[in-house]
Amino acid sequence: MEDLFSFNNDDYVKERLNELINQVSKLYSSKNIIAHYLDHFKRKAILTKLDDNAPESVKRVEKACNDFGIHNVSRFYHVESDYYNWELQRRAFRLIAPSINHLCKSVIFENTRCSHDSIDDPLNSRYYCVITQYVGSINTQKLLNFVRTLRHKQLSKKNYNFRVADEEKSIQLTGFESNGVSPIGMTFRIPIILTNAITELQPPVFYLGAGHIDWKLALPINSFIHATNCFIADLS
Repeated sequence: MEDLFSFNNDDYVKERLNELINQVSKLYSSKNIIAHYLDHFKRKAILTKLDDNAPESVKRVEKACNDFGIHNVSRFYHVESDYYNWELQRRAFRLIAPSINHLCKSVIFENTRCSHDSIDDPLNSRYYCVITQYVGSINTQKLLNFVRTLRHKQLSKKNYNFRVADEEKSIQLTGFESNGVSPIGMTFRIPIILTNAITELQPPVFYLGAGHIDWKLALPINSFIHATNCFIADLS
């Protein structure tokens, strides 16, 4: 097989790489492969132990996974320090993720018009942890509409205005810095909203921050939903 990287023609390399990506995507669409992938993923999760030298914030995520009863299906990855300088496809290859669609992030949103500062009521919290794909986006109007329906639209729209929370506030609430935010192991139990596109991924696993910019966490989607009792919404 020709070495893709031995050529100076960038267009040729990109074309061959795209062909490879498309072939992998088709491969993962097979039910037999999906079942095999999940079985392999879970076996690796059981066998893989977190490095003793992992940051304390990552160990906190691991403990939370244990408390949630999902430790045996959780996989941690220690990535290179320049990981976020890479293109999404290279990140997916690094994690052996099925596609770039499986790469996700957790973002803290604030309802700036909320009448209180509490997160105790998941139906009317000032803050929500929204999990979305890197290839996706969050429509704040849809987020507003969804959260408003949690209280059967008892409150007027004028009581809602969602924006990404200030980084300082996000760190205070989660205990995690930018690009390391994990929805598991947060300092405070912020209500979680999972974008529904994630639930449609095949194989049904997703990759998240693990408490530190250089660490990632992968989980079966259904295990995460069952453990966290998160909301699921169309926010794109």
